[in-house]
Amino acid sequence: MSKPRDSVIWGAILVVIGVGFLVWNLGILAAVQTTVALILMASFALLGLAFVFSYLNKRSDWWRLIPAFTLLAVAAVIFLSTRGVATPWVAAALLSGIALAFVVIYASDREERWWALIPFGSVMVMVVVILLGARPDTSTALLGAVLFGGMGLVFFLIYALARDRQRFGWALVPTAALGVMALVALAAYAPDSVPALAEAAWLWPVLVVLLGAGLLGYAAMRARREAVPAVELPAQPAAAETTLAPGASVMDVNEDDPPPKATRIERSPITLVDESPATGASGEVRDIYEFLKNAPPEGDK
Repeated sequence: MSKPRDSVIWGAILVVIGVGFLVWNLGILAAVQTTVALILMASFALLGLAFVFSYLNKRSDWWRLIPAFTLLAVAAVIFLSTRGVATPWVAAALLSGIALAFVVIYASDREERWWALIPFGSVMVMVVVILLGARPDTSTALLGAVLFGGMGLVFFLIYALARDRQRFGWALVPTAALGVMALVALAAYAPDSVPALAEAAWLWPVLVVLLGAGLLGYAAMRARREAVPAVELPAQPAAAETTLAPGASVMDVNEDDPPPKATRIERSPITLVDESPATGASGEVRDIYEFLKNAPPEGDK
């Protein structure tokens, strides 16, 4: 709601929803209850589809998927309520619609939006707990085992589905912690459900030990696999020793070695003499210094 227009739209939607539920609870529209339910269902479905199409036009606004699937789930809840479906299944439908939004968010960008698996898994675990809790013979220990085990499975999926698993190695820590808590709750539930296991209930720590040993063995295998083997450099051949002649120095240059190549620049020697240079038959001065000395100054030209 960064823009005033978004606040106006959401404010109007909330007012309409509140007024509709108020009229519904007061029984004012009891005579046309079915018709009103269909109108509400269609309205929520159209709003949800509007958010879906707005997301398709601008994929970067992934947050639009959350109200889109939530509104579609509300439309499904209204439909199931008119059909007389049990309340736990109605609640499961609402939560499943919200969880579906996070699945689509995760699928749109698995690298950057991996976090969407956490709300998705959490909501789905709540769905399973709600459906199990609706049964009168379900014990609290079983619900605890499902809750902890399901959340541990969520973090394991984050690690298992990642392309770069080394980056998400931290997910194994809550996986192991929640797995141990699930085993504790399951150990409390097993003797009640299976009386034959009551005497062996004290052995449940063995499962924890086996789980820890498995993790340690897996870590050792990964460390051994990822260890970089030492590369031995080949031995360098020893330099041939030459016998020096008597009286020779180690600084002497070996004449057998080729002399270094260098560019040789030849320059004509310049001789400075006090005597008058010899002139040729043509009278040309052979020494450049004598010529410059006898040249008239520039001011006399």
